[in-house]
Amino acid sequence: MTRTTTYAMAILFGSTMTAAVMAGEATTSAYAGNSGRNGGTVAATAHYDGADGGVGLARTQTRSGEVNLARGLALGVDENGLDFSFSHAIATPHGPAYAGTLNLSIGRNGDVSGSYGGVLSQGGAVRNAQAGGTTRTDYRGATAQANATGNTWPGGRVVARTNSYNSQPRVYVPARLSYAPRYGR
Repeated sequence: MTRTTTYAMAILFGSTMTAAVMAGEATTSAYAGNSGRNGGTVAATAHYDGADGGVGLARTQTRSGEVNLARGLALGVDENGLDFSFSHAIATPHGPAYAGTLNLSIGRNGDVSGSYGGVLSQGGAVRNAQAGGTTRTDYRGATAQANATGNTWPGGRVVARTNSYNSQPRVYVPARLSYAPRYGR
């Protein structure tokens, strides 16, 4: 490679890494399932990564037994804005399995992005549901995404839905008053 190509790649890579480090991101997921007569499994994750000087919180809670329950919560604020993510899942031995997620980012420029989703698994002897999401704020604004999936065996029905939205800040430009001189009076 030529020296110019090497420098160009170094600058491009360096600027990409700087943008990644300067972003706040909250991510959660939750899973709950039953295994017929053998109980079930649960899992939850929560992670917050913010820019320097950011403050964050990440918590998980899981419980298995008669009712299998999982929760993940991540919340953080840094110089780019606020990031919030919450996911939960529940499954019982004889009822359906459900999982849901809610994610919200508010950028420092007023950009708001959110996502939510849910899944319901019914029927079959074995049912599970998993949902998760992530939100991110950086110098360009806010983004959010959600995912939801489930499984039943044998047979059954799984219904999953997700939605994401983004709202750009409204910019108000004040009316400009101009005074033109009047001639002829």
